[in-house]
Amino acid sequence: MPNPERRKDDRTPVSQTVRVQGHAPNGTPWEEATTSEDASRGGTCFPLRQVVLIPGQVLRLSMPLPESFRRFAVDPSYHVYGLVRSVRRSRTGKRVGVMYLGHRPPEGFERKPGGRYPPPRDQPPEARDRRVHRRVDVTLSLRLRRVDAAGEAVLDEPSVTEDLGAGGARVLTTLEVAPGAVVAIEPKHVFHTRAEVRNVFIGGDGIPRLNLAFLDGAPAELAQVTGRPPRA
Repeated sequence: MPNPERRKDDRTPVSQTVRVQGHAPNGTPWEEATTSEDASRGGTCFPLRQVVLIPGQVLRLSMPLPESFRRFAVDPSYHVYGLVRSVRRSRTGKRVGVMYLGHRPPEGFERKPGGRYPPPRDQPPEARDRRVHRRVDVTLSLRLRRVDAAGEAVLDEPSVTEDLGAGGARVLTTLEVAPGAVVAIEPKHVFHTRAEVRNVFIGGDGIPRLNLAFLDGAPAELAQVTGRPPRA
């Protein structure tokens, strides 16, 4: 299995106060103070409580990084724009992985500060793969539906899987969903199941992906698709 930790710069545990400024998708500004968990010359990660936060959004960070980590400035306070690359659930809210962009935001940011922006280069997901069940590379067309607390679909779109296993799947999406959201996946004439969004990240092609964990057990029909017997 290829190593998912392919960052150009190795991360080092760094605990520093971070002032984070961002915008909701509708442009409403927000600000939050947090503490970094690690950092490198290429990026950092930290917990956030923000409800609406998705990969591709741009944040402005202010943090007193050590000089060895400052790629874009010599100012100890280090003001830099960052691109959200991954969002994962944590005990206190979300764990956010950010790639540094520099002193200037991407083109179009002034017009749409809460929008999504593609990464300047290919970057793997933030987290290591800790799955219990093995995934198989399977391309399967499906319908992806965001469901509310009552189980009613509130958003839906056609999508496709990149991998599939007894425990979950990775699918492409344009829906604005965050870790912890519940979705329904419906591959045509194969199976229907609910899944929880465990991780959201943007691939090198700029398209967001959802890592999903099945909530209703492994559908028996998975054997048809993957060639492997499903496990609950």
